[in-house]
Amino acid sequence: MTVSTWARGFGFALMLALNGSAFGQGIVYINPQSQPSYSMSGTPFDVDIDINGDSVPDFILRTQDSYTSVNNAVLIPLGNNQIVAATANPYVANMNAGDTVGSSLNPVYQWSNTKTPIGTLAILLDQQSSEDGNFVGQPSGYIGFGFMMDGANYYGWMEVTNSVSGDAGIFANVVSWAYESDPNTPITVGAVPEPSTWALLAAGVAFLLCRRLRPSTH
Repeated sequence: MTVSTWARGFGFALMLALNGSAFGQGIVYINPQSQPSYSMSGTPFDVDIDINGDSVPDFILRTQDSYTSVNNAVLIPLGNNQIVAATANPYVANMNAGDTVGSSLNPVYQWSNTKTPIGTLAILLDQQSSEDGNFVGQPSGYIGFGFMMDGANYYGWMEVTNSVSGDAGIFANVVSWAYESDPNTPITVGAVPEPSTWALLAAGVAFLLCRRLRPSTH
């Protein structure tokens, strides 16, 4: 087999791997090049989150200055989309890896289809600051969501991380998200696609191609 034939075979297998691995185990996983973020800077701004890449926003991350001394960040589900909120307080829930996002939730969580705060930062009279929310003091965490696509509901999670100060209650980037490719199918928080058959095939082809092209030592 010629090098060009091997290269074409590898390229074809790799293409299938790239197209199939995201769906190989029923999970679509995204690392956005431009990471949505929220901040307690006090300067109002909105950031769209497009879960499935169809150029239609599914959620809005909003940093807003609601009052003179209180800054807050909120997550807004658009249309019939939903987010997982805490039952013990009015904030977006900070879910644990291994939790389940589905029609039935752990009792400490509940579904919300309205604007829900991620966190607040208040400046007190003595100029000391006070934070509140479920991400305070945590370097990272997970937000559960449900979103509508083609009239069907899909469950997913987002990971938020503050790699600077280690406090995702102050500001954080949405570094990744994932959702089940089958409607109404629960997803495990933190779950990502396992290597598909085509991904393994592409790796095998790449290995054989490298062996084929390696100079002989004899």
